[in-house]
Amino acid sequence: MTPSEQPPHDNRVLAGLRVFEVSIAVAAPSCGRHLAYHGAEVFKIEARSAPDVARMFGSAWARDPELADVFCDTSPYVAEMSAGKRSVGLELKQPAAMEAARRLLATCDVFLTNYSAPAIGELGLGYEAVAAVKPDIVYAGMTGFGATPGTPYFDFRAFGPNQSPLVGLDELTGYPDQDPAGIASVAPPDYMGGLHATMAILTALRRRDADGEGSFLDISQMETTVALLGPWLIGGDLGAAHPERTGSRLPWAAPVGVYPCLGDDKWVAVFVGSDEQWDALAEAAGIAEEDRRTLAGRLEHHDEIDDALSEWTSRISADEAAARLQAVGVAAHPVHDHRGVLTDPHVRDRRYYEVRPCSRMGRDLMSGHPIRMSDTPASLARAGPNMGEDTVDLLGELGYDRDEIDALLESGAAFAHARPEVTLQRPFDAWYEVFGLDDAAPR
Repeated sequence: MTPSEQPPHDNRVLAGLRVFEVSIAVAAPSCGRHLAYHGAEVFKIEARSAPDVARMFGSAWARDPELADVFCDTSPYVAEMSAGKRSVGLELKQPAAMEAARRLLATCDVFLTNYSAPAIGELGLGYEAVAAVKPDIVYAGMTGFGATPGTPYFDFRAFGPNQSPLVGLDELTGYPDQDPAGIASVAPPDYMGGLHATMAILTALRRRDADGEGSFLDISQMETTVALLGPWLIGGDLGAAHPERTGSRLPWAAPVGVYPCLGDDKWVAVFVGSDEQWDALAEAAGIAEEDRRTLAGRLEHHDEIDDALSEWTSRISADEAAARLQAVGVAAHPVHDHRGVLTDPHVRDRRYYEVRPCSRMGRDLMSGHPIRMSDTPASLARAGPNMGEDTVDLLGELGYDRDEIDALLESGAAFAHARPEVTLQRPFDAWYEVFGLDDAAPR
């Protein structure tokens, strides 16, 4: 988002905050996204020599040699993780680019990175180096294993998907008679790390407002992931049995699970949390209660209950099964695929998904922000930027004249976006109106 695109009277809570982001993938970018949504001006520093993996994914429909130079702008992750940010193309290993970076750093309030501690140090952007340029900087280092040299994992690099098995999260997923299912495709550790970093940055900014001092925030992604396991770790300390994989079931409620419905790969999720809810479900589905009116009885006969409930749900649609159970006070809902989430009436009416202008795509789809503030609502004016889209404008704002900017571009120390005249369109663009997502006006 360029200054000219900011609302004339921007009342978002972080308006005026400037963030220098050197990041990759999801963890730090998701943190920067939270800040941007609430008004911060986030400068994402990018390098063609080492592009963000989120850009490298591109899109399958854009795998055309004629689009090779703009392929990195087609990844859906660009809209999801960089919406509202300004993309600045600087090859930081070149002295001239680092000088431009230092000029920018001198104007920023927050430094945000999820590079490994050794990597960011070798780049010349460790905390001491950055604080030398901006002493009151709030420096958020989202490393895989913390920033303490000499610790066993200090030199290791990590991604969210390999943090889950490392701390035991994957061990809890799946069925008891099978290997762990894992959750690599979603990578909760990345998003949890981003939320921890957002909270830490806001806390440090509050402190800086009070005493004028900057902060170094040492945020270990391993530790933010371990934090998800609190009940199990405490249970172990207290001598509780080692937790086992339970599939969709729970030891304190029954029946709980997902059940097949009419149609191809259609399912309904059901949760029965009391004896009264069980009575209601048994009557609605025509299941004999026998000795299952207590939790102990239902847990003992869970397999038989699942068989009987599956026989009932398989004859009706997921929507109908959920509606019938909800009507009698039983928690139930269709298991959505991505299209189901987009068309869910509640999600649609809340307008969580948004379409915003985008230089490369004309317009692009992205998730909204879950935190809604009554008087200072979160909003973004544009979706993800082209790689290097804001380089020239920013260099001008930093005091470089046109000849100096051209010299930086010609030397390769900086770069602008490739072929800005090329505008593409996602294959599903026409569906925005069908899904009720065509209104690009901020909420």
